[in-house]
Amino acid sequence: MTTAIIGTGGLGSVIARELASGGETLRLSSADLKSARALAVQIGRGAVVAADNRDAVQGAGAVVLALRFTVLNSVIDEVAGPLAGQVVVVPSNPLTADAHGNVSRVLPDGQSSGVVVAGWLPAGAHLAMAFGTMSADLFESSSNRSPEPAVLFYVTDDDRAGEEVERLIRTAGFEPVKAGGLEQSGRLEVGGDLHNLVIGPAQARSLIGGT
Repeated sequence: MTTAIIGTGGLGSVIARELASGGETLRLSSADLKSARALAVQIGRGAVVAADNRDAVQGAGAVVLALRFTVLNSVIDEVAGPLAGQVVVVPSNPLTADAHGNVSRVLPDGQSSGVVVAGWLPAGAHLAMAFGTMSADLFESSSNRSPEPAVLFYVTDDDRAGEEVERLIRTAGFEPVKAGGLEQSGRLEVGGDLHNLVIGPAQARSLIGGT
């Protein structure tokens, strides 16, 4: 399978490396072309750099938008046509930082980032919020944990998105656990009760009330 990853910053690069390690073929795109090229060289034959964001999406089985939340809407607008009918995975936390490093939420308290992003996507896109539940460093160190894999939580309202994101999560070396629909996306974010947890499936399911 081929997955497009738009955004090759800290988290996007880690997601790309772990997916490639699991055998996924990648199409990379970034506003920082030098970063995308360096990542492709690091990964090797499993990754190519696309000409631009629209080119990255063409022919991909899924699209990971590993972008700052504040630019997410504009990039979605840029590639809206090719995203119709696509599985879209968004790890972005709705946060921004000022010049002094103070972090604040860019959405009103209680507003679901997943529901907001779904409203930005074209009709027919299949959205899952995933891969943003851990910091980049923790994501990398927790992948392919043994003897029991660590869990990555995700949320979606869409069965097709759920099937594909579970495949991607397993490819990246984790066990997928659904934490609910898009309205529950706040639980996955920085400050949410499911963020930065390195736990196994049984404990994960107990936290979300599963069996």
